[in-house]
Amino acid sequence: MTTYSETVPRDDAYEKAKYMGLEDFCRYGSRNNVDIAKKWAKKSYFLPTQYEKFRKAIEDFEVRPDDVWVVTFPKCGTTWTQEMVWQIGNNLDFAKGREIYLNARFPFIELGGIVPDEGFFDSIGIVANLPSPRYIKSHLPAPLLPKQLWSVKPKVIYVARNAKDTMVSFYHHYRNLQDYRRNFNDFTEIFMKDLVIYAPFDTHIIDFWHMRHEENILFLTFEDMKRNHPAVIEKTIKFLGKSFTKEQIAELADHLTFDKMSKNESVDLLLETKDMRAAMNIKKLDEDFTFVRKGKVGSFKDDMNPEMIQEFNDWLQKRLTDLNVEPELWKIFFLQDPSKK
Repeated sequence: MTTYSETVPRDDAYEKAKYMGLEDFCRYGSRNNVDIAKKWAKKSYFLPTQYEKFRKAIEDFEVRPDDVWVVTFPKCGTTWTQEMVWQIGNNLDFAKGREIYLNARFPFIELGGIVPDEGFFDSIGIVANLPSPRYIKSHLPAPLLPKQLWSVKPKVIYVARNAKDTMVSFYHHYRNLQDYRRNFNDFTEIFMKDLVIYAPFDTHIIDFWHMRHEENILFLTFEDMKRNHPAVIEKTIKFLGKSFTKEQIAELADHLTFDKMSKNESVDLLLETKDMRAAMNIKKLDEDFTFVRKGKVGSFKDDMNPEMIQEFNDWLQKRLTDLNVEPELWKIFFLQDPSKK
């Protein structure tokens, strides 16, 4: 299993993809010789060329059997899931969780590869040196994750979210944490052209959907977590081989409510990254922006007018049709039957 890079045409849309002063991008893919790769789409993924410094180290990263990974496309409920998983793994140690930033408890393995040199730090080394069991976050698609992940088979929790809410939330993240100076229309264009980091969004999710029956993979959705969080917590507890009382599950569900999460400074990436952003002179553009932003299903309607929604739905419907996606997964992408979109 070896990764490779492809050049990206430098057209007008490419210019709209720039963020944090990063101006050079590639698509990265993998030539896979692992059996599970048969379940993956043959796609390459959009990342800054800064990632090149990390590519080989991530490919060859030494995975441990007791690792716990949370993998998502950005803005699909990653932080929410990380806090849930860490608390389950640490027997609801809320006090310790408040004392230590989430990114220290549950580090982001490829972070150094998606920010400029001014914000550089050895995120891979940080993860490698953690004591077991390690809790590891990644937004990388299946083909770019460490090759040992597929042979060592640690626990992997993947979270998906509907496409429009993901796209809107990612725009606000780009704008306020990644110094993105273009407007929402431009961002929508580059999202649909797979020119946001970690894109394509669709195959990122589809690959893990096709692996959802693997014993070491748990596939969750943001919408299920909103609909019935205690049930998702119970499923995750069982997956991680833990046991809690109904009272403890209710206590964790309360800890993970939007109101409590939005006030929990240990999960606030704006506070945690303030020094790095100051070094790069990055300021949030929306004064009311918070890292735990809305936590709602269907909030895309606050940003997208009917014409934009129709255009986006038409694009997504064509993509999923071309990929021959099964009906159950259509509902995850669309929130509902696409014929009723």
